[in-house]
Amino acid sequence: MSEPRPTDGPNAPRLTPIPPNPRAPVLLVDDDAELREMLREMLESAGYDVYCASNGREALDLLHKVDPPPGLILLDLMMPIMTGEEMLAALKQVHALAAIPVTIVSGHDGPPEGAAYLKKPVDFGALLGVVQKTCG
Repeated sequence: MSEPRPTDGPNAPRLTPIPPNPRAPVLLVDDDAELREMLREMLESAGYDVYCASNGREALDLLHKVDPPPGLILLDLMMPIMTGEEMLAALKQVHALAAIPVTIVSGHDGPPEGAAYLKKPVDFGALLGVVQKTCG
């Protein structure tokens, strides 16, 4: 008869499986399909899962469906259907979404009050630094 191993029995420690990508995903919201695709590919090559939306309305709909939720939203300001500023206002109305950090990525001179901001054309190193700091 063999002796019990430390991992056997009711008092054995439970091991939690590590997901394939322990980093939080990123939600990229921009109406420029070419830029969105380029940034998505760059972030995925850096090891991040990326959700994409072409406007604020599409992004809000996506946020109610995705699991896990994003750890960061990269948000353009000037988009059709729902602008970035309108999306920011909508995020604040939903408690679970209001806690998701947002970084504005825009060609405009300044972000809305209190928002993190990267100016287009975006430096990928700076963008990746923001993503790494926020999402792991």
